[in-house]
Amino acid sequence: MDVTGVVAMIGKGVLLGLGAAAPIGPVNVEIARRSLRGGFRAGFLLGCGAVTVDVTYAILTSLGVRPLLAQPRVMAALGIAGAAVLVYLGVMCFVSAARQWRGATANGDSEKPAERHYVTGLAMTSLNPMTLAFWCVVVPGMAGQWSANPVRDLPWVCAGVFFGAISWVVCFTGAMTWVGRRGKRATWLAADIAGGTMLLAFAAYALWRML
Repeated sequence: MDVTGVVAMIGKGVLLGLGAAAPIGPVNVEIARRSLRGGFRAGFLLGCGAVTVDVTYAILTSLGVRPLLAQPRVMAALGIAGAAVLVYLGVMCFVSAARQWRGATANGDSEKPAERHYVTGLAMTSLNPMTLAFWCVVVPGMAGQWSANPVRDLPWVCAGVFFGAISWVVCFTGAMTWVGRRGKRATWLAADIAGGTMLLAFAAYALWRML
């Protein structure tokens, strides 16, 4: 494949990465909340966990694992587990908001170990049925039109997915960090309340769709 073909495959991967990372969903809600309260590092590491899952799903889809991942029982198990994670995070948002309301000034998100942010991003994305549907339904429907040799083009597409998704994470996290540095306590309180409400709403929606 010539240079033009490589660039085209990377460009298509970038579009997939942005398509997976940019839509408003539980992961972006939590990235925003943690960036506002804990700074760039907290939001970026959570985003890196999400990007890891997106690239992994891109590889599994291209290698033909889609039929296994798309089994109804697998989707149901993911839906329940994902909703449980979202409920837990949503409740913790309100716990944090209560502490802010009582006058606590400690910024818990910035004090959490780095691996906790990353693992949270992994869990939220890997257990999200909407993410699985994107990679197992939407992407395969387009992939056949993009490449006559998916095995040959897989590395370039996955590289594009990584660059597209990580670019979104860096830009979005940076913007939320900038806002957080100017609002401080009032912004953190609003972020906790809004984030908790949205995460619980996403959990309810996931359970409703599953039922």
